[in-house]
Amino acid sequence: MSFWKPALLGLALLISACGEKPSVEARTAPAEAAVKGPALWKVGDADTTVYLFGTVHVLPPELVWRTAQIDAALNESKAVYFETDIDPDPKKFMSFIESIGKYPPSETLSDRLKPVDRTALAAAAQKLNISMLSLDQMRPWYAAEIISQLMIADAGYDAFSGVERKLAPDAISQGRQIRKLETVEEQLSVFADLPEAVQIQFLMDGVNQMDEEAKMLDDMVKSWARGDIDRLDKIMIQEDMADIPAVYQALLVKRNANWVKKLDELIRTEPGTFFVAVGAAHLIGKDSVIAQLAPLGYVAERVE
Repeated sequence: MSFWKPALLGLALLISACGEKPSVEARTAPAEAAVKGPALWKVGDADTTVYLFGTVHVLPPELVWRTAQIDAALNESKAVYFETDIDPDPKKFMSFIESIGKYPPSETLSDRLKPVDRTALAAAAQKLNISMLSLDQMRPWYAAEIISQLMIADAGYDAFSGVERKLAPDAISQGRQIRKLETVEEQLSVFADLPEAVQIQFLMDGVNQMDEEAKMLDDMVKSWARGDIDRLDKIMIQEDMADIPAVYQALLVKRNANWVKKLDELIRTEPGTFFVAVGAAHLIGKDSVIAQLAPLGYVAERVE
């Protein structure tokens, strides 16, 4: 599983908001203007419309992706839903991270790794200019996320250029309500609650694929920007997240099911138009939010 997948599902957005921006010499990432634009759907009933927009939380600063249809949908909406709070209180956030993301002083990550994995992790740390002493304090999921932050920045991508960072100011300036589908604690706990063996597999899979990460990330972002959901499904789900079923279930299937319950209630009880912006992986594939809404009688129509 690639490092950048969970980052695109939200953790990079959170950690970048409350921590220091990685300091690396970034290469120039390819930034093509969108041909058709990222995919956008709508679903609902007689008096409620919900736009579903798949986002990418980290993007090259120069990438052009906004379209007239996306802006029109945002302008029609009285509220915008994000996965979680994109600007949590830094002190509370980092305190929570410390409690679930780090080992007690007497324990280390290296103690839990095979010798070959310790060697590979040390090489990755050296390549990204982060000390093994720092990584050794971290639980596997958190170490993977920190490494992914550095790798993504090195590839020319930036959480501060991600979709949510661009949409939120516009929505607020237009007087839209900002709502959340889950709490910050719920989102972070998805990783922290994974069995340690699964976390280690996730960490080491990413370390072992580091040389291919930038190319895969470029391919994924280009596919997203032109609305190629079949290609996204292949890259993000079939060729990657499905490799570790426990991660796939925790990151996507279960969270999607929780969100579908909330969207069902929204459609049944609150009239109006709403804009839901969540990571692109949540809206593609057989277990997506869109797929899970269908048995409830909500058939999504693609409008972009």
